[in-house]
Amino acid sequence: MTRDFAGIREKLARALNNIVYLDGKIKEFVDSGEYPVVSYEDKTTLLKAAEYYQKRVVPLAFSVVAGEIIHHLRSCLDHIAWQFSRDWYRADPKTQTIIEFPVFKSVPLNQARTRFLAKIKGISNPAALVFIERLQPYYYPKDIDSPLQIIHEMDVADKHRGLVLCVSSGHIPISPELFNRFARYHLGEPGSEPVDIGAEFKRNPYIYPNVAFQKFGRRSPEAVIQGLIELHGFVERVVNRFEQFSVLEDHIPDWDDSISLIPFLWPDARKAEQLIAPSFYVSVRID
Repeated sequence: MTRDFAGIREKLARALNNIVYLDGKIKEFVDSGEYPVVSYEDKTTLLKAAEYYQKRVVPLAFSVVAGEIIHHLRSCLDHIAWQFSRDWYRADPKTQTIIEFPVFKSVPLNQARTRFLAKIKGISNPAALVFIERLQPYYYPKDIDSPLQIIHEMDVADKHRGLVLCVSSGHIPISPELFNRFARYHLGEPGSEPVDIGAEFKRNPYIYPNVAFQKFGRRSPEAVIQGLIELHGFVERVVNRFEQFSVLEDHIPDWDDSISLIPFLWPDARKAEQLIAPSFYVSVRID
């Protein structure tokens, strides 16, 4: 069965272009403020900046663009489910509207399991079915947010009430290399070593005001651009893996040997550095 990933790739490209655009607008917004950078060792100025940013309103357009990006990412996943579904399931008016990439926070049982299976009933590719199952949020460690769950929840929120952005937050830049070392140690990757983030803060005692999501999984706040880069990187990696599966109709992968969650949790530091920003952020509240 021939599968066309061109439309999915176009959505990924459009999402990335919108991230670049939004990054530029946010920088313009922050730079036009009274406190584009604050030393957190200067408590007096920091308090003044906090009061200023509590009152500053984020342009509504930022929320709209962020919502469009999230929707493109969610749509990429749904298109994967459609591409892998067999023709007879896609042609049936009763089932074609059911097809989507399932996202379940807890193990689906009884009626929930029926809904889960209905979304992917038309898929016969064993590798695709295994991967869909193992990407579900309930397979993630309890202290790690599932990017799939974040995308799903944010897409639902944007459809009904819009994404809530705030400016009463700031970021402390850290190098991409240090960020990845910290992330891999936090996730328990074999051979990784602890990282002294505090030492990095002492070398660079400045907070840069930023626009953030008020809710990003369990993280609050989370810098808008960094969060979107993370989600885009996750979806791109998922698309790459499904594109490989599209030619393996009868192959059932050994999950333990061939698939790891870690590459799907964090963005490619070098790619993000080249396309968007000179560094990654540790987000902090400044209110």
